[in-house]
Amino acid sequence: MEAKCAVSGEPVSKWTLTVGVLATPAAWLLQICAGEALIAQTCFPHDVPLRVPLAPAVGWSVVGMSALLLIVGVLGASLAWRNWRRLARTQRSEPPDAPDTKVEGQAFVARVGLMASGLFLFALVATDVATALVKACL
Repeated sequence: MEAKCAVSGEPVSKWTLTVGVLATPAAWLLQICAGEALIAQTCFPHDVPLRVPLAPAVGWSVVGMSALLLIVGVLGASLAWRNWRRLARTQRSEPPDAPDTKVEGQAFVARVGLMASGLFLFALVATDVATALVKACL
């Protein structure tokens, strides 16, 4: 069921591939949704905009949450990178006349995970920069 890595012989599991594909995009989505919900609840209660948030620590909590989710994104991207490298080695070690379609499919998923992780890691960093530069209640 699982492709064996050519170098270490360890299998590449479906869960590892799935986490490599979804961890960084999920971290960005959570950062956007939770951060905006926190700010909206403290800066615009009952549709009345405030200049100062109801909870002064909300800015620091959003920054802390963003930092934590950036770490999750980096870990997801590193896992996607590891999956891609392992499956690329496995593909190169196979004989060219007998391609394994399962390994090719898993390598494709790993490649998509690597590209998605790179894109969403950039989005996480850009959102962190915006969070640091813009005041909570504007």
